[in-house]
Amino acid sequence: MLGIDEEKSADEYECVEIYMPKRLKYQSKLYGFLRAKVHQRLADIVFDGFSIYEVDGVFRGEVTWEERTLVIRILFPRSAVAPLVSVKARISDLGQEIAETVAPDEEEIWICHYPQSVAKCRRTPVGKKVNA
Repeated sequence: MLGIDEEKSADEYECVEIYMPKRLKYQSKLYGFLRAKVHQRLADIVFDGFSIYEVDGVFRGEVTWEERTLVIRILFPRSAVAPLVSVKARISDLGQEIAETVAPDEEEIWICHYPQSVAKCRRTPVGKKVNA
């Protein structure tokens, strides 16, 4: 049975989605970049996790692009001490780093940022009651 962790039921996170073209040449480098960020606990942006999915769409740039797009969703803990300006600057730096190191051939990548609360559900130990 799963129950919400009573000690830490809702954590505040910054949620960032990065949109970039799905290209085979980016896959390995992108995954390695993101995995490294999860393990770098002293970096400017500390990831608690990420997910990658793909969507089909049309995007307007120098030309109209009709292509499959990767959406990389990143969750990182919100700092009680970091002002919003600092968060926006760190997200911009992250986008620039991805654009320069993972997808340098692309015209642009897009970033969406929005805060959210995440409830963590954990398996209840055998013999312990879950609050209803």
